[in-house]
Amino acid sequence: MTTDPETLRIRSYLQSQAAEKSVEDLIARVEEGMKELAEAALAINPGARTTVPRGETWSPEDCLRHATGSDIHCARQILHVACTGELPGGEEQAPAGTFEEMLASHREALDSLYVHVREAGAGAFLDVKWEHPFFGELNWREWLLFLRIHAKDHARQLAAMAGSS
Repeated sequence: MTTDPETLRIRSYLQSQAAEKSVEDLIARVEEGMKELAEAALAINPGARTTVPRGETWSPEDCLRHATGSDIHCARQILHVACTGELPGGEEQAPAGTFEEMLASHREALDSLYVHVREAGAGAFLDVKWEHPFFGELNWREWLLFLRIHAKDHARQLAAMAGSS
């Protein structure tokens, strides 16, 4: 876990808000970020989606493929832990296809996640934690809220790319 002040601030936010908010409130917050991500992705000119903008290391396609692939993987982990207390195996796999197809796969995974965490007990299996590379060990509710931060971060990145194309 990184110990710089900003990382610690975000970790504290994840922990406090995940503990305080209802699952419905957490889902609503995640959806705000997901809406921003989809809007930013679809604002990219189709002809510029595979071009790496000056000053960037990723193309918009690379960025969206990472964001959606990571979120889909995390959604699967969150769903399984919330419902069973078991962290599933398996590696992250980036979705294939166009922007629209990646966003459709992303939406499908999120919709499934929301159905399942609504059915899980709000306090179920909170003792099961797994490592985030920056924020340390998080429980499923904290990981759920992390999806919002992740989406908003990559939405900003995509918006900057749209402005440079």
